[in-house]
Amino acid sequence: MEPITTTIALGLFAMGSGMGWWLARSDSKMNNLSIQMILMQESQASSLAIASKRIESLESSISSLVAGIGAIRAANPELDGLILAHEALQGKGDLIESLKIIVSKIPDTADHESLDLLSPGEIRLAESLLEAITEIETLPAPLARKIGLVALASGRNGRARIMLEKSYETAPGDDTTLKILEHIATLDGDINSRRHWIEARLSLSPDDPELLRSHAHLLVAQGDQEAERDVLRLEALGLDTPADRSLLSGLRERAGSRSEALDAIDRALAEDPTRAKDWYHRAELLLAEKEPVKALDSVDRCIELERQNGDAWALRAKLLADSPRVEEACKAATHAVALNAGGVELVILKADLLLAMGEFGRSEKTLEKALEENEDDGEMRASIANRRLSENRHTEAWDILRATPQDCSHPLLHVVEGRLHLALADRQRDGTGEKDEALLAEAENAFNAALEIDREQGIAWLGIARTSRLLGRMEPAGEALTRATRLLAEDDPSVSAEAALLALDKDDIDSAKQHVDAASIRGGGAVVSYIRGNIATRTGNLKSAKAHYDDALGLDSAHVKSRLNRCSVNMALDNAKAALDDANVLLEIAPDMMLGQLKRAEASMMLGDWTNAKSDLEEIIERSPTQYQAMTQLAGCFIALGRPEQAESPLNEALMINQDHAPAWFQRGLLYLDWGKEEAAISDLVTATKVDPNHLDAHLHLAAIHHESERFDQASDAWRAALAIDGEHTVAKKRLEESESAILASI
Repeated sequence: MEPITTTIALGLFAMGSGMGWWLARSDSKMNNLSIQMILMQESQASSLAIASKRIESLESSISSLVAGIGAIRAANPELDGLILAHEALQGKGDLIESLKIIVSKIPDTADHESLDLLSPGEIRLAESLLEAITEIETLPAPLARKIGLVALASGRNGRARIMLEKSYETAPGDDTTLKILEHIATLDGDINSRRHWIEARLSLSPDDPELLRSHAHLLVAQGDQEAERDVLRLEALGLDTPADRSLLSGLRERAGSRSEALDAIDRALAEDPTRAKDWYHRAELLLAEKEPVKALDSVDRCIELERQNGDAWALRAKLLADSPRVEEACKAATHAVALNAGGVELVILKADLLLAMGEFGRSEKTLEKALEENEDDGEMRASIANRRLSENRHTEAWDILRATPQDCSHPLLHVVEGRLHLALADRQRDGTGEKDEALLAEAENAFNAALEIDREQGIAWLGIARTSRLLGRMEPAGEALTRATRLLAEDDPSVSAEAALLALDKDDIDSAKQHVDAASIRGGGAVVSYIRGNIATRTGNLKSAKAHYDDALGLDSAHVKSRLNRCSVNMALDNAKAALDDANVLLEIAPDMMLGQLKRAEASMMLGDWTNAKSDLEEIIERSPTQYQAMTQLAGCFIALGRPEQAESPLNEALMINQDHAPAWFQRGLLYLDWGKEEAAISDLVTATKVDPNHLDAHLHLAAIHHESERFDQASDAWRAALAIDGEHTVAKKRLEESESAILASI
């Protein structure tokens, strides 16, 4: 067979074999599929039968369950409300009716003290119903009260109050409702509402002792003296207790009847002497009545009963502080501070008492510890800084203020800052007024900052009054002083002292005397003697002025203004050595005080120490080129040292700076006179008398020039002007007679 034929035959055979195999396999699959379908049909029939049986069983169970629920609801009626509530929340029932059923188990007499009558679950369900109800119709009083109690139990005080007020409107004589309303007002902190509901209850039961007591305490909290009526009612009923009499004592004290208050507290203690707080109250009353010995006995009884009473220890420390029993006072103050009683005042008192005992180190540690433990306490920080200021430790006071935490704010911090600026102004005075004004403006800003925090800060208004006065603004000073007087304690001597200084600056000597006398009665200290010295100086009594300044410096050796003024008085009394001593002490206290250095130069000039005077004056001018007083005095030094040619330049500069400075005109007039420039000398001397009509030396020199030149008309006028200033001037009297005689002789 040919190859091609063979190949074709083999291919046909293979195709036939493959086709046969495929047909046989397909037939097998078809048979298997038929079998599976038969099996599936049998399985589905079985499943349907099983499902049918299960449905029949479930229907039977549901029927049994419904029957069981019905039986449970019949046996337990309280569950019916819960089930109805759930149905109502699903929109299948009445919300209010469901709520009525839930609260029905609460007795009609229940109040806020019996809120545990419902389970937490019931309360939660009732809350849900309340939330779902948008409007509640008028309900019977008991039902409205019950719903209010449910709202109260869930913390919905507003809803509770509304429901109870509805209940009260329906039944206004129901004390239970009033009691709950009073309780809600207490929870809300609404003292006026609470008073309203208590008074409504009292109208129903006017003799109820607990209501009378509650009402009395509430009125006390409101500052209403009508509280006394409730206590007296208790007394009339014979139901008053020691606590009631103690309350009555406090009421009478507030009303200003301390003797009646003492009677009430004594009766309370007679019945029950174990009440520590009553012994303490009695001690306070006795102290106010200025009976410190009895007050101390009373506070000791308090401490016997209650050793940890910090207020009692604080009061004991105050009572003993001014007595010889300093050590006991210090122990009491230590107890008080340890018990956190007495506040800043006791910390400062403890430090003072330790200092009085010579315990400087412990005193300092007390303040340091207080500052460390209360670094955010602005009042504490301000008080300690103020103490440093009063001790003339200005740098430390500034350090305390600068270390104030950023979030620490208190008006007294600004007040102390203002006082430090005032002290700095006193110590850095240059005599020109320019630097003084800038420092005073800074002080005023600090006091205003205090008032921004607290407009009722009296000490800040006093600071404003002082700075305004020193700046020459008398009207604002008076207004600020009026505010300070209204706000500060009546016995505060600083107000009277400032009033005296303001009156003195207004040339009202009589008022100044009255105010300083008032300050003296209140214990004004060094400032009182300082003001009296100023009054004496103003009235020309220099010896009396010096005595007052001596007293002031005896009380406070660092009182800068008293020493400065005494220095000037000593020079006026020709006591140059004493003036120089004062000036030297001034410069030890305040090394930057140019006015003190100027006073030292003037004292040196009086003593003829021209070289030291010149050195001081040149240093002043170098530091302050506008110091015209120093320039004038420097010219005097040059003249005295035989160098008059160097005197004219500083005098010209001084007059360029201040044309109203009479001493410079006078000094230059003398210089021109010495140079033989009579016309220029007369011109300057006349200007000196115009600038300062009371410049005696200018009048005398002018009169002498005219007298010697035989211009007797002009001389007599000048002599009369001098005598108008000093009527007992011997030379002026004699020369005036000579001038008048010469005038008569020439007629």
